[in-house]
Order: sequence, then structure tokens, then C-alpha cells
Amino acid sequence: MAKSPCVLIVDDSIDVLQTLGDILGVAGYTVRTAPSAERALQILENVEIDLVITDLRMGGMGGMSLIRRLRESWPGIPVVALSGFADAATVAQAFREGAVDFLIKPFTAGEVLEAVSRALAPRAATGVQTAGGISTPDLPSTLTPIQRAQAEEILRGLHGRLGAELVVLVGTRGELLATQGLLSDSAARAVAQGIAQIGALQEPLAAALGEPAFATQTWEGEGRVLYVVRLEDGGFLAALVPRAIKPGMAWLELREARTRLQALRGEPSETSAVASEPSTLESVPEIFSQEWEIGPVSSPEGELLSYEEARSRGLIPDLGEELESEG
Repeated sequence: MAKSPCVLIVDDSIDVLQTLGDILGVAGYTVRTAPSAERALQILENVEIDLVITDLRMGGMGGMSLIRRLRESWPGIPVVALSGFADAATVAQAFREGAVDFLIKPFTAGEVLEAVSRALAPRAATGVQTAGGISTPDLPSTLTPIQRAQAEEILRGLHGRLGAELVVLVGTRGELLATQGLLSDSAARAVAQGIAQIGALQEPLAAALGEPAFATQTWEGEGRVLYVVRLEDGGFLAALVPRAIKPGMAWLELREARTRLQALRGEPSETSAVASEPSTLESVPEIFSQEWEIGPVSSPEGELLSYEEARSRGLIPDLGEELESEG
């Protein structure tokens, strides 16, 4: 049985160590804790660690210095930075030093587990398993091919109705899930990451005001306006539109598109996608408008039958006979 990944938590707050330890322990991870960066380095010398979560503001050696030491001595160990005082400059510096993800206090259990799963994903791909022996993909943010096609169709409609220069669907951590517009993919990815980072930085402010999160944001430029709405799963939908577009119209279109995008949570099947297309025939014979099951048919006793066997037992109609009687 493969061992679960070992996560080292570094924070000078006993409460934070306990909370994170409980979250990860229940999820099946092996947990080690250190109340200081100095103690963390001692543990790293003697214990095989798969991931480090470190606070940035601590007495003695700070978290940034610890991240640098990890990059020098243990470059294969991913690091998730943790802070309750995160501004854009702090987040950017943490990533420059080598952090692979960032958690902002206060955090939820879901945020912690998602960050840990993402950080461990490259190791899982090379044979290191996540907790419970199950390799967890980097999900926010994946869409199935059908979902992606449907999302792009929704964005294409929004792009056309608003005359938008760019429309993006953004995952919870800044992943570019789908895009439509005139800007390059690299520019669209930069916009997506910026939107997610700003949204994360505003979470402490929203919490202080008693709000779960800010549902909408607007940034006005000289000639364009960037409208952003938050999705229920924590992602974002954004459109960069000319200032000439009335704000009421922009918000109406964005909210309608958001409703349609959130309906994509359940993956539609190929057959349902085809069935939703309007028919080009003026009239369709009743025999073809009925929904027939494709593949083997089950008898009342649960036995799988071929079409010929099912027809001979009277479980399904003889299509040939019905067509003859129709016409």
C-alpha cells in the first residue's frame, strides 16, 4: 500500500497548526508541524517531506527566507505560502521566491485541500500518490470537451452582443477555461490570472464586511470597461467592452451568460447535445420522434437481449412493420 504524502506545516500560531493539521489529517495526509522556520529546517534534514505549507510572517526566520532555503536545498519540494496580510506585492514576491500556490487567512477546508492537491499534482504524475492512493487532477478547472464547446458558444454569443474585445471564463485559481475575442491567448491568460488574484486579495475585505465574496467588479479605462462576475464555484466570467455600451446592458448580458455557464456543471451526454439541436425537417414521422434505447435491451428478468430477440418477444416494436403501416 502506497504511503500518503507527508505535508510539513510551518506557522508560529498553534491554532493554525492545529486547524491545518486536522484538515489534512482527516483527508488522509501524513502531517508534520513546526512552530518556526528553524524547526522546519531541522525536520527537513531528517524526514522525507512531500509538501511544505509555510506562513510568511513569523518570528525569527520569515517565510520568504524559508522558501528561498527550500529552493536551494530541497528544490523538488513544492511550497504553498500562507498569510493573513496578503497584498499584490506579497503574493508576487512569494511566487518569485518559488511558491507554487498561495493561501490567504482565513481559509476554508476546501481551499486548503485544493491548494495541496494542485501542489502535489506534478509529483503524482511522476508516481507519487496523493492521500488515499488516488491521484487528484488539477481540477478547477477542467472542462470536458462538450462543456468547453458549450462554454465557448456562450462566450461567443456574449462577445457578439456586447461587441467585446475579450470575454474570458476563469477558474478558481486563474486558469483560463475558455475565451473569445481579439486578444492573444497569452494576454487572455494574463487577464484571467489578474482577475483571480484580485478576487483572492479582496476576500479578507469581504469577510470583514460580512460578505462571502464580492459578486461583481468593474474597472473603467479611457475607452473600455472590464466587467467581472463571480461564479458559484468561485470562478469568474469577465468581458472587456467599449465604454459606449451601457452598464445596465453589460450586466444583464453577463448575468444571463453566468446562469447558462453554471448550468454546465452536469456534463451533458453526446446524445443530449445532439437532441437539443432544432430539427430542420418540417415534419417528422412519429416513429422517429420516439426515443428508442440504443444497444442491448433488458428482459423483465434482467437478461440482456439483442434487437432480434427483444423484437421476437414483443418487448420492442418491429420498426419495419410500423413503417409499412405508416405509409
